[in-house]
Amino acid sequence: MRRTMKHQAMLLVSALLLTLLVSCQRPEPSDAPAKAVLDSLKTRYAPDDRVAVFQVSTVHQGSVSIVKGEVDNQAAKDDALAAVRNTLRGEVLDSIKVLPDPKLGERRFGIVAVSVGNVRTSPRHPGGMGTQALMGMTVKLLKRQGDWYYIQLPDRYLGWLESDALKLTNESGVEAWKSASKVIVTTIFTWVRQQPNGNAQPVRDAVAGVLMRQLGRSGGWVSVELPDGATGFIEAASVEEFSQWKKTRRLTPENIEKTARSLLGIPYLWGGTSVKGMDCSGFTKTVYRLNGLELARDANQQSEGGEEIVPGEDFQNLKKGDLVFFGRKATAEKPEHISHVGIYVQDREFVHTPGGSWVKFNSFDPSAPNYSESLRRSFVRVRRYIGSVKVPEVPAK
Repeated sequence: MRRTMKHQAMLLVSALLLTLLVSCQRPEPSDAPAKAVLDSLKTRYAPDDRVAVFQVSTVHQGSVSIVKGEVDNQAAKDDALAAVRNTLRGEVLDSIKVLPDPKLGERRFGIVAVSVGNVRTSPRHPGGMGTQALMGMTVKLLKRQGDWYYIQLPDRYLGWLESDALKLTNESGVEAWKSASKVIVTTIFTWVRQQPNGNAQPVRDAVAGVLMRQLGRSGGWVSVELPDGATGFIEAASVEEFSQWKKTRRLTPENIEKTARSLLGIPYLWGGTSVKGMDCSGFTKTVYRLNGLELARDANQQSEGGEEIVPGEDFQNLKKGDLVFFGRKATAEKPEHISHVGIYVQDREFVHTPGGSWVKFNSFDPSAPNYSESLRRSFVRVRRYIGSVKVPEVPAK
């Protein structure tokens, strides 16, 4: 009996000690309030994470809160720290990195050195392809992981590109490239060769929109230097002097149609924005870029620009060059979802790159042989860029 009472007393003392120990420990802060203020800041600084960086969160070690992640400007970091400190009690430690990564030093820029660089969504070859970068484009370097750089293209799109596809440089190197005399490739596909003749060994391939430094001329050939310093010759008929080419860009319905028709038959490629393969918005982007206007990268981004056009019951209000968007209209239960885009031509016909296919024409007209019932049913809206926006100078990439 005494042993039982003694055992019970020991259990009671142990329970009291445990209660005292737990009561002396400070509970870890809740993530919910900090997450709410950080989500609000993300909406301000990076509402579209395809073109801006704001990846910030909190972790806790006892009463200490650590704010960690990456942003692409100092103001975003300052506001994130201030918001968390105003929300949480206790000590708040800063572990936010502002991109570009200081480890890059002065070489925070790159010039694309391959004809078409495949920009991926993660730093590895199995990673999905988000977009493409053409030779001669200048890009911002934000950070490095292994043999890959996280880059931002002239249209602000973000992604990963292999280091071998880039000529690394500093700000003065970018300015020197932009001010250099250059040519732009205007034919669909061609070669830079070691000597000025069609049988010479290739140095590099080139596609429409590629830029290279002009060194001189030799008969029907142009001597060129590529961004990585390689030299060769390209047929004069395949290129134009870049500064002159920019002056001749006219964003007209006729020019848009002409360029679109020149790309007929090019295969669909998810993430493609070049003549080696293109997805639906890559096609519209390429057509407009070659006529002087840099569109946003993806279909839903393009659907937010230009001027809203009421199509009419039978598409009678559409004009040549308008962008037609497809997907799902907003309902009470679901938000709008834009998943496809094409270029309207005339007589209810449009040109586009459907998935798994190639650049081709389809029609909204049920009597037409190329009528697409599924696309007519999924039609959402029209945006007009021609005449609604001033055509900027084509970026010097």
